[in-house]
Amino acid sequence: MDHTVLHESDSTSEIDEQTKTWESDPRSITTYLADNDTNDSNAMIECGIGHRVQASRSVLALVLDDDCVFAGLQGGDIVAWSLQTYELVLSVHAHQESVLDLHLSEDKELLFSSGGDSVVNVWSTRTFDRLYSIHSHHDVGDIFAVAYSSSLKTIYCAGQNTSIQWCDISQADAAATRLSEAHLSRRTHRFFDSRGPDGTRAPRPDAGADGSHSVTQGGQVLTFKRDHHRIFSHHGYVYTMLLVRGLVESAPSEEVLITGAGDGVVKLWRLDQEKSNAAPSQMAKLQNGDSVLSIAVDGSFLYCGLAGGALNIWNLDSHQLVKRITRHTGDLWAVNIIHGVAVCGDSNGIVKKFNSRFEEVGSWAAHEGTMLASAAGRHKDRFIYASGGNDNTVGIWDLTDVSLKQNELSPINNDEMVNCLAKFVAFKTVSASPKFAGECNQGAAFLRRHCIYLGAKTKLLTTGKDTNPIVYARFNATSSEKIDKTILFYGHYDVVGADANLAKWKTDPYQLTSMDGFLYGRGVSDNKGPILAALYAAADLARQKALRCNIAFLIEGEEESGSQGFHETVRQHKEQIGTVDYILLANSYWLDDYNPCLTYGQRGVVHANLIVTSDHPDLHSGIDGSALLDEPLKDLTLLIGTLVGPKGRINLPDFRDRVLPLPEAEKQRYAEIAQILLQQHPEITDRDALIDSLMHRWREPALTIHSIEVPGNSKSTTTTISRRAKASVSIRLVPNQEADDVAAILTMYAQEQFDLLESQNDLTVEITGKSDPWLGDPDNEMFETLAEAITAAWTPDKQDQKHQYPPVQRNLQDRTVSKLSKEPGPKLTRKDSSDSLASHIDRIIMSTTSSARKAESRQRSLLSTGVPTSSTLTSKSSPAVVSGDSTRETSPAPQGEAPPPPEPVSGSSGVRPIFIREGGSIPTIRFLEKEFSAPAANLPCGQASDNAHLYNERLRVQNLYKSREIFSYVFSRLPERERK
Repeated sequence: MDHTVLHESDSTSEIDEQTKTWESDPRSITTYLADNDTNDSNAMIECGIGHRVQASRSVLALVLDDDCVFAGLQGGDIVAWSLQTYELVLSVHAHQESVLDLHLSEDKELLFSSGGDSVVNVWSTRTFDRLYSIHSHHDVGDIFAVAYSSSLKTIYCAGQNTSIQWCDISQADAAATRLSEAHLSRRTHRFFDSRGPDGTRAPRPDAGADGSHSVTQGGQVLTFKRDHHRIFSHHGYVYTMLLVRGLVESAPSEEVLITGAGDGVVKLWRLDQEKSNAAPSQMAKLQNGDSVLSIAVDGSFLYCGLAGGALNIWNLDSHQLVKRITRHTGDLWAVNIIHGVAVCGDSNGIVKKFNSRFEEVGSWAAHEGTMLASAAGRHKDRFIYASGGNDNTVGIWDLTDVSLKQNELSPINNDEMVNCLAKFVAFKTVSASPKFAGECNQGAAFLRRHCIYLGAKTKLLTTGKDTNPIVYARFNATSSEKIDKTILFYGHYDVVGADANLAKWKTDPYQLTSMDGFLYGRGVSDNKGPILAALYAAADLARQKALRCNIAFLIEGEEESGSQGFHETVRQHKEQIGTVDYILLANSYWLDDYNPCLTYGQRGVVHANLIVTSDHPDLHSGIDGSALLDEPLKDLTLLIGTLVGPKGRINLPDFRDRVLPLPEAEKQRYAEIAQILLQQHPEITDRDALIDSLMHRWREPALTIHSIEVPGNSKSTTTTISRRAKASVSIRLVPNQEADDVAAILTMYAQEQFDLLESQNDLTVEITGKSDPWLGDPDNEMFETLAEAITAAWTPDKQDQKHQYPPVQRNLQDRTVSKLSKEPGPKLTRKDSSDSLASHIDRIIMSTTSSARKAESRQRSLLSTGVPTSSTLTSKSSPAVVSGDSTRETSPAPQGEAPPPPEPVSGSSGVRPIFIREGGSIPTIRFLEKEFSAPAANLPCGQASDNAHLYNERLRVQNLYKSREIFSYVFSRLPERERK
């Protein structure tokens, strides 16, 4: 059975109920201050749940090993879930009655269970074969506690009849016996098994039709010896026991048995290290007053959880009571120590944390009913805390970053989001390099775990053998006023590698660094930060019961490598994803550092290799070079010349026939962009040239020759005629052009032109990538809602501004993006970048050339000004305000100083976004639109200076927070809009 399904099983069987594993927890944060500590300013609500699993009955006992969490259930079952996959991996009927305690040996090879059937069973954790089943000679009642001394090979247990029993399993052969009617489990009880009015006995619930027991069989059956029994060890039920080393000063490696009972007493028992069969001897007695339900030891401190909710802390060296904490109101059935922090769970289902100074540092509702069991351990360097209760669930909590600070923050606030981003960035999810395949999958697993923690239901969608999975997460509507609509958010967790320019990084690219209001790290802007902003926005609404529609997330791991396997995987799981009404992306950047933008169009692309090969081997030009020899590089050069003409004119037949005309509304948008940018950027002097540049790079097709490769092309082979030559080209497409059609035309045209050469060589055309162009409707309800959200988020609320500080001035030389050179000579300001098929987005920059001859030539050309290409808006700019008053003029900031942030004109409608198109390509946008018949929109979260794909990639903290606000607004308001 697939345990990662996003729906709950309808089966009513116990096993099926147990296999409802790793569903997200709808109660991941539950407010508890209403009835507890409401007058305490230091009281905190914290939830660190990672996963919640469903059991068939109440969870009475828990234990963790390296790979699994084992649970003992009411009714006698032991079940286990994988800590790696969170799937149910074990379910056995271990006892005739409820499993009351579980204990793991030090080497984690043996699991010990005790139950209400007065039996202790020993299991192999590797195979879960039952190795021993140990019965009592007399009626001891329920066995509440069990422990095992690895050094003495002895099991200790205690329970309802106040006695302690022990059994040396190293002498099991001598103690082995045959299970017979003489054993307690087969005996007839005087009262419960008495004959009824008709003279017959009721059948035993554990016996089948043939009289055989349904509990797991196997292993040796032993009996506690009559003299291995210390009666009246307490004057009440013995609820808990623990073995601890280091309490005997003369023998620090010697184990001491600690027991706690209903008489309110904790006793310390010394064990004879020479004679394992010897009875424990009492060495200390600690009176607590109330029944002792749970105990834990941290160094020399003993923590006792008591009936009534008190937590007593004893010094085991002096046997003095150090502290009594009364923060709980329910019985303390669970006490554990994790990294110096006491984690306590009570019968109200509440967990509280206390630091080493005994201060409360966290509280959350773990269960809806009584919390009955807990366990703590480590799994792959994570501190894991498991809790179980009578609500039939086990909560798995990752407390790795358990805070010891007094003023602990809520796990849903922005600081927690940044902390999560730090963990996310730490994964080197470089899809283009096979050596990072493991980290890519770990990054996907981390993202999935965090989605579950935030309340989403998740599934990993496999995309192929050597490709990274897609993380699919879904927040279902939680509002009482639900609207049957779904918003699909697309993003990617893979990144471009940082090794090539590692020396240029100011910080470790895979260690998130906060500096001067920016977050630095690879992937922080492209695309991990925006993904978390959207996830936390959805989680906010879901937890507040304010999410009116469904929010689905498709986060892929191959976007920077051409989205391999994405199309096929989405089609395969389309039914599971369901109907989609809107598609939202956040995979772009502003035009500059100050003006929020909305992207409504992007060009498509066809990537191709033109390869010319000869039947001859490599030849020497001095020996074989002649006009009669068809050289591959010559043929390739002639072929390339036929593809494109002067001024970039593309010669493919009928290529421009489908290019759409310029509508008046779009023309007006270009004019608005130019007006805003000209106000801020005095280096841009020609309005018409700027508009013409934008239109050519955003809405006109283009053909680029990226490289020509010849094997062995080096100084030592300048006389070689290579048998092979390859040119890499790309064609940027515009809306109404289809990538498949253009790829076919390119292949056909290239072959036709090559045939005209009458060459003896061969031509191969490889189409290495295709992406359709995308054009959204900036006037539809989706863009309207996004524009409203941007205005609401970015327009300053003067009433909420407690202080009106003057703007901070910063020296632009400290910025990570270099300024335009003022020195004479070539001014090459564009940085090297690895233009990815999927997400490289060109931004507006002004570049000039110092060549007098080129300047004169350009002066004579129709383009009488410098051609804008892609980089000054990131270096010299003044803020603009896109408000209701489009005629406002702003003065540029002094050179070398950063201008203040934009402010709306008094009385205007506030900050409005710039509507832009872009020249880059994202293959998935148009595909998702076609596949789900839904409109798409792209919300740029970062600034132009984010340096995505480059060194010192960064994201402004404010942009991250504002993006979360925008997503929250859209997720709330968009569902109620009518489709246009």
